[in-house]
Amino acid sequence: MKKIFIIFLLFLSCPKKDKVYISAFVLRSIGTPWLYPDYYKEVYIYSKNGFPKVPIVEINDTTLPIYDCHYNWYRFIEFRRLNIDCQYKLKVTHPNGKSFGEVYLPGPYEILTPESTYILNRDSTLKIFWQKAKGAKWYWLDLTIEYDYEDTLGEWDYYEFWMDTILFDTFCLYEANRFIPSQIDTIFEGEGVINIWAMDGPPILPGSSGNIKGEGYGFFHSAYQPGERYFFVGAPPEERKIKGKSREKYYHLFHFSQNGIYR
Repeated sequence: MKKIFIIFLLFLSCPKKDKVYISAFVLRSIGTPWLYPDYYKEVYIYSKNGFPKVPIVEINDTTLPIYDCHYNWYRFIEFRRLNIDCQYKLKVTHPNGKSFGEVYLPGPYEILTPESTYILNRDSTLKIFWQKAKGAKWYWLDLTIEYDYEDTLGEWDYYEFWMDTILFDTFCLYEANRFIPSQIDTIFEGEGVINIWAMDGPPILPGSSGNIKGEGYGFFHSAYQPGERYFFVGAPPEERKIKGKSREKYYHLFHFSQNGIYR
């Protein structure tokens, strides 16, 4: 669940004195091995002065169970199935009063390019295009590229690249030299993976104001991810040949984490 925690921390800001802070989101992800389960709701509530009474959290009239708590914060999580392309309303009842938020969970949409047969080489341009998701205000692109290689001095090594960015369009272009440094002579094998999240709620940018109304302040977000897109780096598996050398000691280095390790 580390991916979820990273999203959670991105949404968390320094609480204002004596006010209840709320960070909440609903999330739907399809076929993502490091993210389980595929349906997720979370609400975090903080008060500097603590809570003399237990807060009550509802999303679309469903009360969320308490997942963890301390004297000055509560965390509510629910894994119940949820739908895309619809509205979600948040209500938090706490000792200071009631707080409200509303988001639209975008979708459906698909990643158009690159195709799963795409090969990223030194002379390539990585062109990422996707469909517009209904109700999306912005998109969060998450890109990972990993491969093992031989450098210009004949040394073997392993390379990994990770980035994420906020986008308001439905495309982005990257030249291969961003992922393939000049000292790399030969790429033996590698893969890339793309995740694109369609988002509603205030984008995570400096100066973003919250969308929580009523007593308190904070952020309510929604995110929909239609599935990962993989592609090759260097050559597809059936064409990967290494002449006169053994790759056994390098092979274990190349893998994709199934445990949500964020690099």
